[in-house]
Amino acid sequence: MNFDELRIIPVLKALTDEQLHFLLKSSREKTYKKRESIFNPEEVNNYVIMLLQGRVRIYLAYPDGREFTIAFLEPGDVYSSHSGTFAETMDHSRILFIETATFFRFMLNNPAILITMVQVLGESLGNTIHIIENLAFLDVDKRLACFLLEAAHHKGTPSDDGTLINLGLTVEEIASAVGSSRQTASMLLNRWDKEGIIKHNRKSLLLLDMDKLHTLIGKVDYKTKMTKK
Repeated sequence: MNFDELRIIPVLKALTDEQLHFLLKSSREKTYKKRESIFNPEEVNNYVIMLLQGRVRIYLAYPDGREFTIAFLEPGDVYSSHSGTFAETMDHSRILFIETATFFRFMLNNPAILITMVQVLGESLGNTIHIIENLAFLDVDKRLACFLLEAAHHKGTPSDDGTLINLGLTVEEIASAVGSSRQTASMLLNRWDKEGIIKHNRKSLLLLDMDKLHTLIGKVDYKTKMTKK
């Protein structure tokens, strides 16, 4: 691993080569295959993970078999094993592990990374609160519409026909992300496809009529609404 790989991680961008060298010496890298478990709520070790390659799903699981996705991590994202959640890889992945105590001491000695880390944690908390609000107050069709609009806002590519979203997620994974069953999510996607609101295939979605999705959730001025090209 070289310093350029570490600098894809936003919280490490401002560090000097000397500081990055210290982090490398204090960490270990591990490679995972697709669908491998990284940690679970009973994890006894406490460490910070930094995703170098691949994708990771962070989720909650319940005794009745239900799962609810909290976040999808992508290269550059940071997370903690001390979170009471499960984490598994969605693709072949490379992950950097740093003991939390070591990372905490490093942050105290480097205020720049401490400030950035606080911002990252603030964004993560905001996303979690937003997820909880959606689950508590919105029906499943509205939650799915919100999910698609947010994905369009963060990852969408405008085209002549609409906004293309390459999610790389199965219907089951989308269902988990919105707290729904696979059958319900599939039914809604198929209905919206027939109504000309979206066009979807195995891994991507084309949002043809975002206004209808905004109207569906009852907020035409929803925060993720994109300006039409």
